[in-house]
Amino acid sequence: MGLTISYEITTGRRLTLGGVEKLVAQLHAKAGKLGFDEVCELKKVGPNFRGAWHHPPHARTIADILPPTEGWMFWAEPGLDVESLMLGLCRYEKVPGWRLSKYCKTQYASNHGWVHFRKCHSRVIKMLRAVEELGLRVSVYDEGELWETGSTVRLRRKICEYDQSLAAFGGALKDAAEAVGVAVQSPIHGHPDFEHLEAAGRAALGGRV
Repeated sequence: MGLTISYEITTGRRLTLGGVEKLVAQLHAKAGKLGFDEVCELKKVGPNFRGAWHHPPHARTIADILPPTEGWMFWAEPGLDVESLMLGLCRYEKVPGWRLSKYCKTQYASNHGWVHFRKCHSRVIKMLRAVEELGLRVSVYDEGELWETGSTVRLRRKICEYDQSLAAFGGALKDAAEAVGVAVQSPIHGHPDFEHLEAAGRAALGGRV
């Protein structure tokens, strides 16, 4: 759970593995200019590289999740309490072309305030725009709606809604667990305004949690 950016990078170009390396190296250089906390080195991908497994949108079983046969990729760190952003292109058995399907959860950057969250979420979106600028196809589903609208007002509204919902459910789960002597802790409990968010979330949900 939590506000997330899901994306798939694909290309219709007929590329060799060496051609993919050169293209991903250009992405790597762009990431270095966008202010990421860290940009890891390029990595050559093979069948045992679990981080680049392909998860099709309608995967139902483990058989639908495919390991890469070859490719190149790297990770970029958008900021404190944001998941790593994986970028690159891989080839998969029975799947045409080069692609990479992943997601990046930015939700818990909000534990450090709106400015930090906006910076981190925007950094991910800017990087995906840079992927487009290199002529690659990018399909994005941004739960913060910044990709679709460009509106930071909308983004702030969405993270507020997510914070409140997560705090309401997180608070209810913690209360229920503590009632039977079990300790529960999740990142949302570390939000400095947790109690206020929990109350607002419960009110928004009509007291259903």
